[in-house]
Amino acid sequence: MSTFAQVFNPISGQMEWEVRSSDYDFYQEVARSDYGDMLHDQERNQKYYTALKGAIASLHSRGLKANVLDIGTGTGLLSMMAVASGADTVVACEAFKPMADCAERIIARNGMSEKIKLIKLRSTEIKIGRDMEARANILVTEVFDTELIGEGAIDIFRHAHRNLLEPGATVIPHFARIYAQVVESPLVAAFNKPKMLATLDGEVLLKTPTEIVNCPGSTSLHEVQLNQLPLDSFRTLTEPQEVFAFDLSGKTELENDRRHVVECKSLQTGTVQAVFMWWDLQMDDRGEILLSCAPFWAHPDFAALKSYASARKPLSNVIPWRDHWMQALYYLPQDVTVQQGQFFSLVAYHDALSLWFDVTTNIPEERTLSPPFCTCGFHVACSRTRIGQINDHQRNKKYLRLLEEIPAAAKVLAIGDGSLLGLATAKMANWTYYLNFNYFSEKITKLYVTANGLNNVTIVNNVESIEKDLQAVTHVVAEPHFNTSILPWDNLFFFKFIKTRLADLLPADVTISPAKCDIEAVPVEFLDLHKIRKPLRNVENFNIEDFDKMLEKASALADSKFEAHPLWEYPCLALADPMKISSVDIENFPESSNTFTTTSKFKSSGSCNGVAFWVVWHLDRSGSDKLKISTGPRETIEPGKFIKWDTFTKQGVFFVVDPIPVTMEQSYQLDVKFSATAGPVECKLSLSLDDGGVVID
Repeated sequence: MSTFAQVFNPISGQMEWEVRSSDYDFYQEVARSDYGDMLHDQERNQKYYTALKGAIASLHSRGLKANVLDIGTGTGLLSMMAVASGADTVVACEAFKPMADCAERIIARNGMSEKIKLIKLRSTEIKIGRDMEARANILVTEVFDTELIGEGAIDIFRHAHRNLLEPGATVIPHFARIYAQVVESPLVAAFNKPKMLATLDGEVLLKTPTEIVNCPGSTSLHEVQLNQLPLDSFRTLTEPQEVFAFDLSGKTELENDRRHVVECKSLQTGTVQAVFMWWDLQMDDRGEILLSCAPFWAHPDFAALKSYASARKPLSNVIPWRDHWMQALYYLPQDVTVQQGQFFSLVAYHDALSLWFDVTTNIPEERTLSPPFCTCGFHVACSRTRIGQINDHQRNKKYLRLLEEIPAAAKVLAIGDGSLLGLATAKMANWTYYLNFNYFSEKITKLYVTANGLNNVTIVNNVESIEKDLQAVTHVVAEPHFNTSILPWDNLFFFKFIKTRLADLLPADVTISPAKCDIEAVPVEFLDLHKIRKPLRNVENFNIEDFDKMLEKASALADSKFEAHPLWEYPCLALADPMKISSVDIENFPESSNTFTTTSKFKSSGSCNGVAFWVVWHLDRSGSDKLKISTGPRETIEPGKFIKWDTFTKQGVFFVVDPIPVTMEQSYQLDVKFSATAGPVECKLSLSLDDGGVVID
């Protein structure tokens, strides 16, 4: 059955009706889950399998039956591993019904329906005697996230030991440890708080309000692929430190709330700006099987793997890749300066679901610090990526070159959500009308107005409030940035809004910036990112095709053809020169859907598994590179080499689900359907092969 649902369109700025399946929410959760990436994680799969084989063999060697409980079975993979390893009984539980139904089909396809009892409940809802005949003596489960405990692992393990397992049961994994490393990194700090905005000559344009400076920040961790941070972008102030250990075996009951102080000696003089975090799992009770999420420089297998580095596989990518478990950044309430050799305390905290950290040069008090939360509103209004963008000095310089040319008598209309650059025009112009569409961003803008004593700014959230003033406006400026935007072209709302709402209200000679934008693309070979959409078919000799079918259906129903990803975290090789798909401005903003066709040749051999898209904004019509803002590459793309992507934006990615081998000088054609209300919505990549064309869409 289908239903009508209201959906916000970021380009039109309107709520629109869409026909959706009644199961849309389920499909969306499946499509955006980490199941596919997790199952592509060969190291994870193999180490779980090895640990299961050892645990079952150990029980059998002592004349005991192996009765396995698999909590959160997902596709049923770990349960099937248990059966293949000789388990006497296997009970699997999965509460998410679409996944439980899929597991049922996968288990049947692999001929194990009679050997695995599937319970479609949460483990905390299972009752012995009703759902399980008896307690299990082996628990295998994977209920971890980047923060280790964020999916409720503490409660799940504790409940299982109390209610579902025999005393002394074997638990896989057996033990977990969390590590932290204290660093100085202006790049990382740029994701946390806004810096002051200065002119090209270094004079202060906008100072940061005290409320934001003193705010402890957001409670949420910042997930990131630490391996892709340039080594020259941070300085380690400590060696990696073990901050928490979790005995998952049940010998020691897990606690919800803990505080641990680690005395550290600073490796060098610097400013403590962030904490890197990762964890590892000891899969067996002998400590022979270790699964680590450490970045490459701290990874236990790095020394053995670094010889595999090559021109097409950087040193930072030789360790196993995964996106379902990354590393995390934690920001501190305040920066702390330390001297080389100075001792200081790293204080780590956790509750049932999250971690947080503090650093002090004093002896820490015996108290529990509450998790930090945003008191200023800025961290609510802005994503981490957006905060970094606000702090991007090179980007800001290009805008300021244009803004500093605004005459003192000008009246400016600034459009956008929380744009400090737009607000800064009040320092150049006679008056600035600031049109902000987001409630939280509007609050932040008012903080900046007060902190900087700006008395020539009118802040509004609708056109009607300033309609009578618009005929006097001489300049319209935007970055553009709107909080509703996800894909690079969603900010085309700026052109759409001016054309449909402001064109008749503004004077004919008004100066509008940006003046136009180009949508550009390049075919690429991802080292790893494509795995999140690559069909599995077979995992450790188990047929998983039913999951592939479910994921394909879910993606078709719930996802766009294009996904937004911060590609600086996901290395990819350019297979051709970049191409311009289309140029868009106010005058030629499409009224209907169009298909843009571009033909070119591959300039490097490889495996084409995706096409990356981005937008280049032209701040004026001069064509000067100094007045172009790219949301894509930071440097000129060279085919056959890794692309250096902008750190503070996300790019649009079209995945080629079944990668295609391509050769140098082979011709290809890219057809992109552009909707007037949604931007690029469809993509077809046609390759010219000796035996005819191949179309991927």
